[in-house]
Amino acid sequence: MTDDILIEKVFTAGSRVILEYVDSKGVVKNCGTRIEDLEGIYLVLQTPTVGNVPVVFRESQELTLRRLVDQKKEAYVTNVFVIDIRQGKIPLLVCSKPKKVGRTSMRRFSRFDVELPLKYSPSEGKGSGFIRDISLSGCYALLSPDPAIEVGADLIFTITIPGEAEFTLSCKVTRTDFSGDNQTTGVAVEFHNVSDTIQEILYNYIFQLQLTSDTILGTTHREE
Repeated sequence: MTDDILIEKVFTAGSRVILEYVDSKGVVKNCGTRIEDLEGIYLVLQTPTVGNVPVVFRESQELTLRRLVDQKKEAYVTNVFVIDIRQGKIPLLVCSKPKKVGRTSMRRFSRFDVELPLKYSPSEGKGSGFIRDISLSGCYALLSPDPAIEVGADLIFTITIPGEAEFTLSCKVTRTDFSGDNQTTGVAVEFHNVSDTIQEILYNYIFQLQLTSDTILGTTHREE
């Protein structure tokens, strides 16, 4: 598939993207937004907002766009430049059309602090706990004390994201932390075999977290 065909396929009107940029103080930030249109040699983006205030961009500013498109823990990534800013109820960023599209790991997406209750199995019966932070590819959870949980173990997490029905996720443990007082077992997990429906729920949830959070890297969320 040529780059032109791939660009037309990936960066379509209405698509959600994660936008990364460097602000005037040299701080790397990212936020979620949508593609308004692909107009010939231009890519038009909705200007993202933080606290309902549009983020300020300048002409010629370079932006990095990432779009999750599959379940392979990868995203499409490209760089564009701001050419013009169209004022309106929702300001629009008129950018250069992408020339090259690459792929990057979903682990480049940031983790966000949350507190989502969960149930999990298998364990010595069924356990409970809560998710402390979450990304599109995994999460960190604090569980009931369970010394049987080891790196590489498979777990099933049952969680409810606000506004959604209860659902399950298949997870593989990548790290364990046992508290000295034996009150909790901390586990970092990666999600596996995520269905299209659940993937969409996770994407929407992360997207909304990025829209409603102060999105400076290293403050309210951290890179994986």
